[in-house]
Amino acid sequence: MKSPLTGKEMKLMSEPSTLNYRGKQYNVSHHFYLCELSNEQFTTTELDEQNLQELNKQVKLDFLEDNGFLEIDERKINIATLYDGRTKYRIGRE
Repeated sequence: MKSPLTGKEMKLMSEPSTLNYRGKQYNVSHHFYLCELSNEQFTTTELDEQNLQELNKQVKLDFLEDNGFLEIDERKINIATLYDGRTKYRIGRE
C-alpha cells in the first residue's frame, strides 16, 4: 500500500496493543501500515476487520475461561463441560 502522504510504499507492521472493551483490558496484535517518512500509521478496511477479529477472539476466550469452558493451562476447550452448559448458557441449538 502506498502512503497517502508521501506516495511511497509502506511496510505492513504489527505490534502488541491493549484494548479496553466493556471494562476489561485485552492484549491483541494491532496490524497497520507504517509510512517510514512521516512515521504515521494507516489501516485498510481489511486490516480494521482483522484487528476487530483479534479483539473478538480474546473476548470469546475470556468468556470461556470465566465460565469454566476453557482449561486455562492448555487454553483448550473442554467439550464435555461445553455440552453440559448448553442449556444453562444457551450455547448452540437447543
